[in-house]
Amino acid sequence: MTVAELKELLKAAGKPVSGKKADLITRLNE
Repeated sequence: MTVAELKELLKAAGKPVSGKKADLITRLNE
């Protein structure tokens, strides 16, 4: 999964989209 895809998912979930790829993945899994 790309960072761009992760950011789209976070945006859809109303979560912050800043940070490293690993941070984004962690946030999505919360």
